[in-house]
Amino acid sequence: QDAWDEVDPDELSYEELLALGDVVGTESRGLSADTLASLPFTEFKSQGTAAEGSCDSCVICRLDYEDGDTLTVLSCKHLYHPECIKSWLKINKVCPVCSAEVSTFGGS
Repeated sequence: QDAWDEVDPDELSYEELLALGDVVGTESRGLSADTLASLPFTEFKSQGTAAEGSCDSCVICRLDYEDGDTLTVLSCKHLYHPECIKSWLKINKVCPVCSAEVSTFGGS
C-alpha cells in the first residue's frame, strides 16, 4: 500500500488505475436499495389549474402525470414516477429539482 502514496493518477495505465481502485476502494453516491424501497408514495390528483410551484409532469421523463398515477414523494415534497426517481437515486442522493439531500421521513 505504501507504493501508492506518491502516485500521480494522470500518469497511470488503465491496468494501474484498476489496481489503484482496488486498493483505494469505491464509494457509492446513490441511495441503498432499502432506502429506495422505503420512500413514500402518493396518488396523483390533477388540480384543474396548476397551483403556483406545483408540477404536473415528471422532470426526469417529461411525461405528464395522470389521475390515479402512483408517485414517489421525496422529503422535499417533489413528486416523481417511481421508476424514474429510483433510477436517478441509485446514482445521486439529491432531488433533481432542488438538490436537497434525499432522506426517508423516518430518518435514514
